[in-house]
Formats: sequence, structure tokens, C-alpha cells
Amino acid sequence: MIAFLLAGSASAPAKAASPWPTWMLPDTEHLGIMLARLALTAVAAWVAQLLLFLLVKRGEQWLIRATHDTGHGVRRARTVGQLLRNGITAVVVAWACVHSLEILGWDVKPLLVGASILGAALGFGAQFLVRDIIAGMFIFIEDQFVVGDTIEVNGQAATVEAVTLRSTRLRDFQGRELHVPNGEMKVVVNSSRGWNRAVVDLPVAAGQDLAYALRLAESVVGEMNNDPKWRALLLEPFEVMGFERASADGAVLRAMGRALPGGDAARLSRELRLRLLQRWKDAGIRTAVELAPMRRVETEPPADVAG
Repeated sequence: MIAFLLAGSASAPAKAASPWPTWMLPDTEHLGIMLARLALTAVAAWVAQLLLFLLVKRGEQWLIRATHDTGHGVRRARTVGQLLRNGITAVVVAWACVHSLEILGWDVKPLLVGASILGAALGFGAQFLVRDIIAGMFIFIEDQFVVGDTIEVNGQAATVEAVTLRSTRLRDFQGRELHVPNGEMKVVVNSSRGWNRAVVDLPVAAGQDLAYALRLAESVVGEMNNDPKWRALLLEPFEVMGFERASADGAVLRAMGRALPGGDAARLSRELRLRLLQRWKDAGIRTAVELAPMRRVETEPPADVAG
């Protein structure tokens, strides 16, 4: 009997020791079925994402029609669609991962409980992340800005390229890409809403005939307002406000108008500034740049040191 047992044990193939714990390995007897179920899970996640993306696209089109295809309505619809797509992708990927673990034979209930406990623990250390997400939700709810708007954040002017719940991607005038956490945006200046003011300030040198300069400016502004090319860009015509400041170096003349958001205000200001400078030059009126008084530099040591 002993010899028979020894012979049987010698004939049986020895199993190689696995470096992984047995509870981490899938059931090899049903490996084909598991692979098929995993493939079906991936396909189902992909189809669900496509269908949900299609619903989001239909929602964007409905929002665009509801806003009568205005520029702001289109940008807001695209921003909402971008946020929804990011959320859908996160939910679908999370579901596919959890379902795949169930197919492999893992008990995901303790994993989910542990994840909730870990999330609660990390919540105390992720206060800035929670702050950014809450700020991103209010940016979306209050419609503070959308993709395509030109905004100024912390003194930096840039165009919004993407908005997520955590951060906003911007592109400045030099073409540099900026990533700003939503919670860091204390004061946001949006230049793409309502209207922009076109302001032209021109300094007149001291000793010039200010009344004559004012009459010439009013004449140039009238011509600008009546020009069909530029009148179409004005919401309100230019108006000469008069001289804003006066000093020993001269006075500053100001003219203002209103234009649509975007680059119209800048183009109108440049054109009016060019016309005023040319008219004043032809009339012999000199302009001057108002300089701040320079601080006197001490070239001699104090009396107590010199002594």
C-alpha cells in the first residue's frame, strides 16, 4: 500500500507555485466564458457611451435652437456638452471596471465599502479638489463664461478653450496654454458679454489751442459715426467727452462709444485714434505723452556722512 501511494504521488505532475495569491487568479475552468463576458462588457460600455453622447449632441442642438442660434447660445451648448461627456465617460469607465472585477470572481462589495471609507479619508486631504469642483459647478450654473469667451483671470487675459468641473484651460494672446483651477478664480472679467466700450484718450501738448483741438475732434468723430463701414460696428456712436485731465505737460482728450463684444471695440478705437492724430497733424496741433514725474536721484552723500 505504501509503495502504491508513493508510486501514485511520483506519477502525478507537480503544480508550479504561483507568485500570486489564489484568490487573485480567475477560475481557469471557465476562462473562455470570462473572456467572452469581458468582451461583451467592453462592447456594452462602448455602445452605452455612444448612445449617451448622441443624446448629449441632440441636447446641444436643442439648446442652440432654443437660443435662436446666437453666438453665446452655441458656446454655452458646447460647454454643457463637454461637461456632460466628461461625466458620462467617468461613469461608464467606472461601471465597466467594477463589472469586470465581478466577472473575474472578485467580491466587489468589500471593495466598494473600502473605497467609500478611503474616499471619506481622502476628502479631508482633498479640500482644494472639492473646492475646485464646487466652483466649477457654480461656473456652469451661473453661466459665468463658456468656451470661446475672452476673460481676464487674476490679471491675465485669455480665451477659454475648455471647461471641466475641476479646472479651465485658457489660451493667452501669445498662444500659451494656461490651466487654472476653478477655485483659484476669485475675480473673472468677461469681455464677451453684452457690450464693450471703445475708449480713445489722446494727450494734447501744452500751449496748444484746446478749443480748436476739441472742434477738430468733434468733426472727426462725426465723420466716423457717419461712415457706413464703421457705423455698422457701433452699438452707440462715438461721443467726445471733452478733456479729462490737465497738467503742465498738456491735457488729455477722451472720446467713447459702444460696440459688440469681441475685437470690434479695439478696431474702432484704433481707427478713430488714427484719424484724430492725422487731422491734428494736418492742423498743426502737437500731441504729447503724459509722463510721470521722475524721482530725483541723490548724488551727494548725507551731510552727516560727508562731514
